Amino acid sequence: MVVLPVSDGVLSESAHELLGVSEFVGRTAELARLDDLLAGDARLITLVGPGGIGKTRLAAEALRRLRPEQRQAVYWARLAEVEREDRLVDEDVVRSVVRTDGADPSEWDLLLSTFTDAPEERRILVLDNCEHVLVSVGRVITKLLATAPALTILATSREPIGWIDEYILTVPPLSPGQSLALFRQRAERTGRPIPDDREQIEIAEQICRHIDHSPLFVRLAAARLRHQPPAMVLRELTGDVDDKRMRWSHGVRVGNEQRHRGVYDVIAWSYELCGPQEQLLLERLSVFAAGYETDGADSVRNGIELADAVAVCADATLSPGAIEYLLERLAERSLLSTHHTAESVRWYLVESVRVFARDRLQRRDPAEATRMADRHRCYYRDRVVVGADDWFGPREQAWVQWVRSAWDNILLAIDTGLDDPETAVVALETAAVLLATWIPSIRCGGWAVTRLTERALEAARNSPPEGIRHRVRASAMLAWNAIWQGRNEYAARLLDECVTLCRTGSDIDVPWRETIDTDTGLPAPVEWTCGLELMLVRRDPRAIDVLDRARRKYAAAGDHAGEEGSDMFLALSRAALGPRADALDSSAHYLERSMSSGSKLAKAWAQITRSVALAKHGDARRALELIDSVPADQRSAGDSWTAIWAVVARIIGKTQLLCAERDRRAAVAMATEIARLVGSFDEFDRTMGVAVAALPLVAAELRLAMEVSAAAFGDGPWPEDGPGEKPAARSQLWDTLSRAERDVAILAAAGWPNSAIASRRHSSIRTVDAQVAGIRQKLMISSRTGIAAHIPPEFAERVRAAAEQRPQRPRRTRGR
Repeated sequence: MVVLPVSDGVLSESAHELLGVSEFVGRTAELARLDDLLAGDARLITLVGPGGIGKTRLAAEALRRLRPEQRQAVYWARLAEVEREDRLVDEDVVRSVVRTDGADPSEWDLLLSTFTDAPEERRILVLDNCEHVLVSVGRVITKLLATAPALTILATSREPIGWIDEYILTVPPLSPGQSLALFRQRAERTGRPIPDDREQIEIAEQICRHIDHSPLFVRLAAARLRHQPPAMVLRELTGDVDDKRMRWSHGVRVGNEQRHRGVYDVIAWSYELCGPQEQLLLERLSVFAAGYETDGADSVRNGIELADAVAVCADATLSPGAIEYLLERLAERSLLSTHHTAESVRWYLVESVRVFARDRLQRRDPAEATRMADRHRCYYRDRVVVGADDWFGPREQAWVQWVRSAWDNILLAIDTGLDDPETAVVALETAAVLLATWIPSIRCGGWAVTRLTERALEAARNSPPEGIRHRVRASAMLAWNAIWQGRNEYAARLLDECVTLCRTGSDIDVPWRETIDTDTGLPAPVEWTCGLELMLVRRDPRAIDVLDRARRKYAAAGDHAGEEGSDMFLALSRAALGPRADALDSSAHYLERSMSSGSKLAKAWAQITRSVALAKHGDARRALELIDSVPADQRSAGDSWTAIWAVVARIIGKTQLLCAERDRRAAVAMATEIARLVGSFDEFDRTMGVAVAALPLVAAELRLAMEVSAAAFGDGPWPEDGPGEKPAARSQLWDTLSRAERDVAILAAAGWPNSAIASRRHSSIRTVDAQVAGIRQKLMISSRTGIAAHIPPEFAERVRAAAEQRPQRPRRTRGR
């Protein structure tokens, strides 16, 4: 117990030295609130927060800053060393205030007289560290406040006192900037200052985040710099089983109290105050992902809701009905953090508490720890799989919001399943659904899911036969993700592996790509990714038939999300690669159906598809009117994936308008806009971790847009925010054609109908139709009549010769 010196009614500097609170960082908002409360009529003010958060420092600093007109006598009782719920707390308070060596009834009267001898003079009594003696302290507070009307009590505790008119001021962690400043100050004291180097500053910022921006933990981390550099300190903070922060207490002394010697001591003090069921729930909550204090948009990711805790943690030992009360008690004890929204509350363990609780769970029973991890993994698998049925429907946005809020737990559920082939299958199922429903792209977390899926595939390689279905689906979805990331060879290899897993018997050695025109029994996910590869990478009209097969197979399997996704890309492939009538009819039908689906995503893609079809087939103005609202809507919803495709559609429409523009000034203005739109792709790809601009289907459209824009600029300057250097006004798109396509293009330029070309080349009319459609795509023209403009001069003679050999159309007999 200490008696603190007061100078002129204000806590003196020597008092700060006795408390060890000479250093103070931040807390502007908390100081302002506390100053208002001390200046008002509050009788009991309790600073509440976890151990080491800075409650004592905040109280001392607030009293030091009291304005002259607020000056009053200050008394300070430190209760940290009092035995838990000691019946002599009354006497401890007496001794700290009236400075006696004994304790008898007359001393309580003496204590009361200390606060009542001058009723008009306000006094402040600080009761520091009350959480372990709440009942006794509550009794003292009730007596004092009832007897001394001029007394204000300022308490610090990890839990509210529970007095009826108590003002509770929650002390939050430091802000990221404040914790970094404190870390650098403490590093300076160790003789290992953090230099003004961006890399070193980022390491320090990561350290502060991992230790929850807790002032005490920041000091402990800075003390580690005496023994190792910041990068090594950061490597100790894995948040996993190899995390070393709980051992920081050995050989490190911070302050004079045992409960503040290290991270372990701080958390263990609060843990030991909990009842058995509170301790058990805290341990079980460690299977969920850690949460982090943040004022940013990512706060939605923090924590779980009551239903999550019940589903994973409740059993015969912890009844479902008790979970909510126990959560609230853990939050009251400052062991469990909360994030409040307008309609709900979310709970989470900060990383340090999670590491402590998981260690306790493992010590209690390793089998229990494994069981909890299994329940967590299966729970999030089930939520993801069931929720996918809402994709492309009126509830899709609610599901997307849930996935965003549960993102860290979903990734953790995948990650914890990678050590065993059977649990890896569960992880694969979760990852495959995420990839199939684009959630990683909407969240801009595609690479994280990609890496986890790859690891899960490797772990599941020796899984039971029933796991093959999930391996095939995950591989196919991984391949489709790889296509968007520009890893086309990797995607092709994954598709080969899918086919190998699916095939048995005599057809195992048949080159599957040569039979893609026919249904060889491949499952829907493989057909879907094959169709996307044909469309996006090969610009092959056969994608239309393959995607249609995938759609029908998904429908037969009752997979709504797969069916709708296939239908969406089927419509886009027809708009981009199909003949005019098919492109316009299918895009109009898909738009009409999507408008009544209740799905914002389906509606946006239907608008994109219809816009592409209109722009490519003669109505660019209507195309642009249709696409104008899509980017803003989707970007505001966090869906950059759809927004970038809306930009592609806009570029296609603008390019077609520019080709027809005859006014020089208008053409330059339009070309400038196109150049800027194309230039925005670099930022899109970098932000999303994909390579949309590198997809041949998209790259061809961007290249045409750039060439047409360059022609409009002529000798004029290229926009500074355009993509790179000014391109040549025209490139040899002819070089993108295969030899067979060149032969067909020459005959088409010479006026041969498709039926005659088919007869000449001994192929089917359907094959020639597909070849001509592919030629149009590669040359970026809307009809076969534009082929002649792309024929290089050296082939002109072949065109003339073919024109002379062109078969005559049979004359129709009048009347027939």
